[in-house]
Amino acid sequence: MRVKHIIIYIGMVLSALAACSHIDEDERFVYVAPAEVNRAVLIEDFTGQRCVNCPNATAEIEKLQEEYGADNVIAVAIHSGPFGHRSTISSPLLPLATALGDDYYRHWGIESQPGAMVNRSGVIYDPSQYASEVKKALEKPTPVTLNVFCEETSEGQYSVKVEGLSAENVQGRLQVWLTENNIKDMQYMPDGTRNNEYIHQHVFRASLTRDDFGDDFVISSSQPATASYSFTPESVWSIGNLQVVAFVYDVSDGVLQAATRFVQ
Repeated sequence: MRVKHIIIYIGMVLSALAACSHIDEDERFVYVAPAEVNRAVLIEDFTGQRCVNCPNATAEIEKLQEEYGADNVIAVAIHSGPFGHRSTISSPLLPLATALGDDYYRHWGIESQPGAMVNRSGVIYDPSQYASEVKKALEKPTPVTLNVFCEETSEGQYSVKVEGLSAENVQGRLQVWLTENNIKDMQYMPDGTRNNEYIHQHVFRASLTRDDFGDDFVISSSQPATASYSFTPESVWSIGNLQVVAFVYDVSDGVLQAATRFVQ
């Protein structure tokens, strides 16, 4: 490798290390006793393939999913921002960063990565706070039950139906997303190396709602609410790894309930 190329590569790595969120060793992972699960919690994880500290944040989310169950702690990895990978030179897949992901990144005022919102609180937490915030969210009661149904209606066409029930009247917004698991693609690692065999999970692929921030969703205590959507998967998506993620939220209380279902 030429000296000029070595200098450029070292500069890229040092830049990534400096710009990603850094967490001191004694502040990273604090043990939090498990909560009793009575609802699902949504983690919107703002991440990027060029973010060297993001794999540690992903590992923390996966620990929470192992502890509480992936249906109770629902994660969406939103690849976005300056560390989002947009080049397809090294991968046959579509870039993991999306234009809509970048819109969310700007809308929520993300200043560094990794960082995540828990139940759309509007607050961006660093990985050392994930466990305590998830526990608090799981312990918060909710009147809403959410069911998601997905089926293939014709070859290559899929329909999604979301049903919401509530013990009290709820006027919120319904967000329905598609995520994909088990994507093998590039990721910069905490030691600065590039791992081309990294397996990315729950990657945000697309929104199905008419509004990028959700459609109006009104649930009556005496009448369930329903909403229907359809989609055609991109050719590079793996159908067996696609999941539908649905959640109902309002501005004051954040996410009231979330649910997920595999497409197949």
